[in-house]
Amino acid sequence: MAGVEDTLSEMIRESPCSVLNRTQALHHVLVVLGGGYEWRDGEVVRRHGRDGRDCRSTHKQFKLPAEHVALLREHGRAVEQQYVDGTCPAEHLRTHAAELARTPGPLEQDPYPASPGAPLFNVPADAAADWVEAAREIAAVVVPLWETPSDYEVAVHASLAPEERAWVDGQRSRALALLERRFGPEVLPAGGS
Repeated sequence: MAGVEDTLSEMIRESPCSVLNRTQALHHVLVVLGGGYEWRDGEVVRRHGRDGRDCRSTHKQFKLPAEHVALLREHGRAVEQQYVDGTCPAEHLRTHAAELARTPGPLEQDPYPASPGAPLFNVPADAAADWVEAAREIAAVVVPLWETPSDYEVAVHASLAPEERAWVDGQRSRALALLERRFGPEVLPAGGS
């Protein structure tokens, strides 16, 4: 089993173009429902183990044929290197994964909706201390964002049918109640749900 920093470092090493710092990695591992992680023996682990793939295979799919690159350049268009040779634009960060796994940073997106099935809301009693602290750390980032959603999230919520809105609100309430039960009311703004 691996601790928090090893798990996050591995994730950043595999996809530095989509996970740039500790906060983003914790969000993916603990908050994203269906992110591929689960609690096992007091630690968060990959549900299906490591398959050895990384983002390089995805970038290779977007490599343009040489004649297309030439045509774009002929028409004065700049072509990013990833489209020329299929490399990851954040390749240089791969070797810094361990450092980035220790470095909090901006989430740079709306948080995934609060869902009672996500690992953050099901921290077991036997959770390793580093995972408990990691859960508290990401909760401190995402809970305020759920409490004060972005304009986009408000618009999406308003666009839902009444029964869909009720379901989403119910999921959020159940998830926050689980979080409060595990960590106490101080984890939520205004001391409770």
